[in-house]
Amino acid sequence: MKTSIIAATILIGTFLNGCAVQNDKTQFQGLGLTYQSDVKKLDNGDYLTEVEAAPAAGRIQGAIGTATKKASDFCRVQNKSMREVKTDIDTHLLVNGVARLTFKCV
Repeated sequence: MKTSIIAATILIGTFLNGCAVQNDKTQFQGLGLTYQSDVKKLDNGDYLTEVEAAPAAGRIQGAIGTATKKASDFCRVQNKSMREVKTDIDTHLLVNGVARLTFKCV
């Protein structure tokens, strides 16, 4: 009995600790945290950025807003504008909002 409780605790703890996105940067937004990936170049020339936002950071809308700002800033450094190709939204652990933004710099 004791062994199964320890195993279940370890399994649940491991599950709850993981992020839905690659966590290259953690930042406060409002009262909550966002977990952000770096911008990645895809094989077709588009770019991808991913953001997970806690409920106090705006959940899905917070994740979309942060991903859009990150993409716009990335393109602005190149003196270009960001054009959205696709946005996928999801939830992680039914609590945090996740946004995956595919975009081009034009």
